[in-house]
Amino acid sequence: MNTNSKEVLSLGVQVPQAWEELLTMKVEAKSHLQRQESRLKRNNPLAREIFRRHFRQLCYQETPGPREALTRLQELCYQWLRPHVSTKEQILDLLVLEQFLSILPKELQGWVREHCPESG
Repeated sequence: MNTNSKEVLSLGVQVPQAWEELLTMKVEAKSHLQRQESRLKRNNPLAREIFRRHFRQLCYQETPGPREALTRLQELCYQWLRPHVSTKEQILDLLVLEQFLSILPKELQGWVREHCPESG
């Protein structure tokens, strides 16, 4: 094997070193973007609201069966409430806030949601 190319054993072809470096850079860039996107989703109140809505609006008919429905609910709940980074108090605040919003008159609900409260 020469120094300018590298043989990919599983495919039996030679890949120029520059291509290999470019591919590595693309994979690293994609990984970096995914980490940034994940970080934004975790810290974005709008993303949390989307996860909450998906959790509350999941229909059994949208899933292949009961096990998948339960798994999906667990995933959505985890994304919404984030127990891995939220304290018990923060989770309780979110649940109380959701219930509070649900009992408000519609016009007040809209106003409160526009101001993105994170707790009472």
